[in-house]
Amino acid sequence: MNQNNTASFILGALVGGVATYYAYKNKDEIIDKLQEIESNLNIDHHEWVEKAKARLEKLTSSFQTTLQQYAHSDTEETAREGEVGHIIEELNQLRAEMAAIKA
Repeated sequence: MNQNNTASFILGALVGGVATYYAYKNKDEIIDKLQEIESNLNIDHHEWVEKAKARLEKLTSSFQTTLQQYAHSDTEETAREGEVGHIIEELNQLRAEMAAIKA
């Protein structure tokens, strides 16, 4: 059993050493490939932020419309309408803050 563990350790060290040697020997090629992949992805962080803001605004608008329909239904109690009205006010404030961030 002990010889088995020793053999596994030696084999693992050997494989790790070969992998490290290969990475060191070809580091310039690896870096070039990584830079090529990064340039092909063409990630525009500003565009992602703008898309996220637009989706958040769409979501809040949809949520606000749903809440208004819920608040104006005839089956709701006046206490619940007050709660929904408060939520709608908070959503309006959130939309105003989002508009300020976009500017």
